[in-house]
Amino acid sequence: MKTISLDFGKECLKCTLPESWSGDIIDSVYRQDSRTLEQMTADALRNPVGSPELRKIVKPGETVCIVFSDITRSWQRTDLYLPLIVEELESGGIKAEDITLLCALGTHRKHSEDEKRQLTGSLYGRYRIIDHDCDDEQNLVKVGVTGRGTVVEINRAAAEADRLILTGGIVFHLMSGYSAGRKSLLPGISSRKTIMQNHSLSLAPEKGKGSHPLIGCDKLDGNPLHEDLMEAQELVKPDFIVNILPGKGAPGAAVAGHYIKAWEEGCRTLRKFFLVPAAEKRGLVIASAGGFPGDINFYQSVKSLINASQPLTDGGTLILVTRSQEGLGNPLMQEMIEGFSSMYDREVFLRENYTIGRFIAYYGCEIASKFKVLLVTEMDEPSLVNADITCFRDLQSAVDHAAELSEDSAVSYWLIPDAAHTFPKAEA
Repeated sequence: MKTISLDFGKECLKCTLPESWSGDIIDSVYRQDSRTLEQMTADALRNPVGSPELRKIVKPGETVCIVFSDITRSWQRTDLYLPLIVEELESGGIKAEDITLLCALGTHRKHSEDEKRQLTGSLYGRYRIIDHDCDDEQNLVKVGVTGRGTVVEINRAAAEADRLILTGGIVFHLMSGYSAGRKSLLPGISSRKTIMQNHSLSLAPEKGKGSHPLIGCDKLDGNPLHEDLMEAQELVKPDFIVNILPGKGAPGAAVAGHYIKAWEEGCRTLRKFFLVPAAEKRGLVIASAGGFPGDINFYQSVKSLINASQPLTDGGTLILVTRSQEGLGNPLMQEMIEGFSSMYDREVFLRENYTIGRFIAYYGCEIASKFKVLLVTEMDEPSLVNADITCFRDLQSAVDHAAELSEDSAVSYWLIPDAAHTFPKAEA
């Protein structure tokens, strides 16, 4: 009997597979680099893409706002690389009191002081650190309107700073193609109105057609949401970015420089490491969201659900391991999942009452409507009944159930240990 082990929160779950099953692993070509994150970041700062070094951009007396990711993206280890950016600024003559660290919460919850300390490390207590609030109208500034009509309002601290630096982690994104870069601005530090206007582009123009066919991981050309983000970014023109890429158990690469050129270089690198060809689609996929923090809640795990479904045949079975100890992770997801029994009714409601939480829930339900989804989780099953998702407390039970669902004992499967970051590209 073959034994497999998959990450579940900060632990691992194991199970045995039937002898008649045969499968292959879809795993990322993780960057093997002997340098530490600090060394990678320092090298990126010394060799920026399409830009002078940061210390040569800033001038003494200027104010600087550094945007950084929230606790759900803690894999980036902002506590390790943010101090290097601050050091670079101070070497350019910027005073500590003129530096603001702004957390790009988007529509996420605020941080506890312990979480702020975790994210900022040695900077905590020494520099101004604030959480973005997408509903705080007094601290939002309109900077323009995109061609698609998105009114771009961003945090006042960023809008009024002399210099704006964006940081973030580049991974595949289920709507905008790739994260980081312009996403640190929108949704990161934008108003709720701006975020919803942009993200509503994730739906197809025609009612009843569901999600827009050109959104999704690795999709940029023609992606209306991405193109709108790029327009929004042009209204602001950040001065510099630092973006981190994932690796095996730790960040694997860093890029810095021009807000478009450096980000594009990071996306190309990510594609080389994490876009994995799959020879063909198969009837079973067994995947993990990659453990904490990628499986902290179902909201975060939907991206793994989407990635893991890529090499799956229509109507196939998908087992996803996600601890989701915080449950659904967004109250609007519960409303969207439990309140409707058909995808059409969900879509009609979503178009009239769009929010990101509702769309993420809709997107997860859309995947579940196409495949048999078995979730290994700590969540309560009633939360997901109307999404046609079946929950299990342990991996072995889910595997046994998948065996019962199969009409053939000789099952061919794909195993994806880190579906949060890995994007399988399969032939039809």
